[in-house]
Amino acid sequence: MEFAKKKDSGDAVFHVSKLQKSDNENLGCRYCGADIQYVSAHTRGASKTPVSAHLKLWQDAEHRNSCGYSVKGAVEFLVADSKSVENTNPIFVLQNDGSYLFRMNILIDAQKVAQNITESGGRFESSEHLSTRRNYIRSEEQLASYFRSAAGIVKLRSLIQESSDVEELKRLVKIQYKNGFISWNDFYYDDTRYHILFNRLAKGNLPHPVAVSVTLKGTVGLNKEARYFPWSFQCYSQINEENKKRRVYIPRLQLAKESLHRSMSDGETFLIVGDAWSNKVKDDFSIFRSFNISVYNKSQFKKELDAE
Repeated sequence: MEFAKKKDSGDAVFHVSKLQKSDNENLGCRYCGADIQYVSAHTRGASKTPVSAHLKLWQDAEHRNSCGYSVKGAVEFLVADSKSVENTNPIFVLQNDGSYLFRMNILIDAQKVAQNITESGGRFESSEHLSTRRNYIRSEEQLASYFRSAAGIVKLRSLIQESSDVEELKRLVKIQYKNGFISWNDFYYDDTRYHILFNRLAKGNLPHPVAVSVTLKGTVGLNKEARYFPWSFQCYSQINEENKKRRVYIPRLQLAKESLHRSMSDGETFLIVGDAWSNKVKDDFSIFRSFNISVYNKSQFKKELDAE
């Protein structure tokens, strides 16, 4: 949640940036009135990853099912928004049990087209480089729709704190990959699970795009010799103990276009959907483990908490 109402201020809606801890016990959900609380900005874990101020449900409080901030309401909003681009094959498909299929195969096709556009300098129509089965992707606007839908559902997952809501999201959104399904744990990685992501990448066990929560650290770097990803952003790491050995897992965003980093700055947390790969470990004595996420399109990422 990024907005709330104050119980003593009528229908006025306040962004989290306009609230403070002293407002607690006076805050309600902007849609259904459920009690919520303000959580101050702080750092998390040994890596001192900054966490922005945010809003969450008060203990034992619940949103109404029809509320836009309930899991069900948020999913239905994302599904509706995903259909905003005409003639786009839907990435969410309603099932008989009321759940939605999130069709990973469409996202993979979109990523391939985005990569082709970038590597060719954008000098061709994407449909010319697709088989008949895939020619429904016809423009970067449609590609953006797919990425936006994926990033939106990941943002919802990142904001969920209560375990019961996580289970509700898993029930409502099932991730279809090829002819089967993958679990949310194979798709979504926050800064407590970088070690799992790195190990899976190093073993070649993740053939599909992943969603990663990252907090940017420092400023963007430029490598003029890089062919496809000239710009890169280092992110806050996870420090983890494995078999009595200290390991530092470091994510890095690899950006294909200069324009992509103009909306990014140090300390901001983003949800990124993209292909990932691990770097080789220098030697057995090195404590550092790094991995990369590719970004071709601005709709591949969302801020965890948007500005007002």
